[in-house]
Amino acid sequence: MSTPNAWQTMHAIAAWQSTRARLLDHDPDLANDETALIELLGPEDGEVQDILARALRAAVHAKTMATAAAEQGKRIAARKSRYESRKDDLYRLAFSIMDATGQRRMELPDLTASMRSGGQSVVITDETALPDPYVKITRTPDKALIAAALKTGALIPGAELQNGIETLMIKER
Repeated sequence: MSTPNAWQTMHAIAAWQSTRARLLDHDPDLANDETALIELLGPEDGEVQDILARALRAAVHAKTMATAAAEQGKRIAARKSRYESRKDDLYRLAFSIMDATGQRRMELPDLTASMRSGGQSVVITDETALPDPYVKITRTPDKALIAAALKTGALIPGAELQNGIETLMIKER
């Protein structure tokens, strides 16, 4: 790789500065921790190739941390689900006991439980029999069908094929 010229170096530094500003906007913790910010991006000065290497390594690290956070989030969501299920089971138990005993209210030092009548709700018995004014109809483009037709040369008003933008791929070793 040849050494970047002054114009390329200027654009690389501008990209670094722009990314630093975005990171500070999106992550208030970084704004209060200059050491973490330097560890993440490194200093602004230095060779462009060194800045690029730091950026690539930081991107891989951020991806690893995002994956770890997603896994932790899944574990927390599963735990939440278990607590919600437990709550529902215990509500049903309390309801069943109060219903079976005819008890409409129970006061304890830390809570009050009471039975109440449910409100009215709509039950749809035959969705196809409902008149149009009472039904929401949603138009959703069938992109797979549209893409297949466009690829065969069909002209479809309101749709066209477009190339995606170039992306960066990082393969870890």
